[in-house]
Amino acid sequence: MKESRAATPRKMLVISPAAFISSLAIGTVNLGLLFIIKDLYGASASQIGWLGALWSIAYFVGCFVFKKLTARLTPRLSMGLMQAGSALILTGFLLRPGLWQAFAAIIAYGFITAFFWPPLMGWLSRGAETTALSRATSQFNLSWSLGSVASPWLAGLLAERGKFLPVAAAIVFFAGNALYILVSRLFIKDDEEQLGRGPAARAGQIDRSTPLRFPAWLGIVLTYMVVGVSLNVFPVFARDVLKMSESATGFVLTLRALTTMITFGLLGRYHFWQFRRRLLPFISILMAGLLLALVFVSSSLSYMIGFGLFGVLMAVTYNNSLFYATSGALDRDKRVNAHETLLTFGSVTGSVSGGVLYQGLSLPVVFIMLASLLGLGAVAQMAMLRRSGRTNAGPPVT
Repeated sequence: MKESRAATPRKMLVISPAAFISSLAIGTVNLGLLFIIKDLYGASASQIGWLGALWSIAYFVGCFVFKKLTARLTPRLSMGLMQAGSALILTGFLLRPGLWQAFAAIIAYGFITAFFWPPLMGWLSRGAETTALSRATSQFNLSWSLGSVASPWLAGLLAERGKFLPVAAAIVFFAGNALYILVSRLFIKDDEEQLGRGPAARAGQIDRSTPLRFPAWLGIVLTYMVVGVSLNVFPVFARDVLKMSESATGFVLTLRALTTMITFGLLGRYHFWQFRRRLLPFISILMAGLLLALVFVSSSLSYMIGFGLFGVLMAVTYNNSLFYATSGALDRDKRVNAHETLLTFGSVTGSVSGGVLYQGLSLPVVFIMLASLLGLGAVAQMAMLRRSGRTNAGPPVT
């Protein structure tokens, strides 16, 4: 156990910067491509919804297709390949831009994103439990959420000066990150990078997974439906209805990411939330109430406040899903894949259905739909908790 605790800070010297830069690059290019296809190629709201959805679908498929391959690679090699490949794909888009090329680029780099997040999170959680696991996931969550804070604002500022500048900036981020990840093997060693990756390493160990992962996973699906709408449908609403500029639209999304990052930091510092059963449906109910409140507002300030509050709730839901997925589990790579697959499914569903409903009806209708699903989800989470009772491999649940 002492070796595990000593190794964790060393691997975080790779994981934290890599997660931050990758999140910064992904957020910058995704919002940048949205502005490109809307302003230069006249894409409709449903097409814009599909742009975000196709990235998520490609990532979803990639997690399955590359699951065995990434299990054979060291996390750093897998992560470095994704970053370098993304830089090459986006460079190809800049050399020959166009509407269909934007869709092709986002599908291709979404597909290889499966080489990055699951291996990183599997590596992150190895050798850690309870407080140590919470601390590690908190550092990781702070890192990627910091990238999410900066990227919408950066993409908006760059897009106002040149529509293709966000893509160019993302290429630089991806290429620099690939170089750092691969070179870090020379000066940052970590024995846990390969520890526990095969069946032999798990022989004789007892799986102490918690059933709380199931209601937590339902929560992440529903939450990321809202995320899909906020990232891919709200920017269209903000430009067309609220008449907000690119940078102002980016600022609203940045505010949501900022409150998410702050909440991640608090969740890592305080552990009162761990194994609290009632918190899972309670967060879903709060999120539904927030969306219904946004139905009755129409000012930019109201959406800033609403998105800021949503960022807090999103952080709690994401943190619960990742923590309960890996806590006590033997095969953490598979559990991380499940976590990523479910949030991706939610993002895809939210982006596509939200884009279609917004184009045919309005954003308030989209919010009502999401609030209804969250309400039903809270009921389902309560039923799951009642069924599982107090059976839990770990600390007592309350």
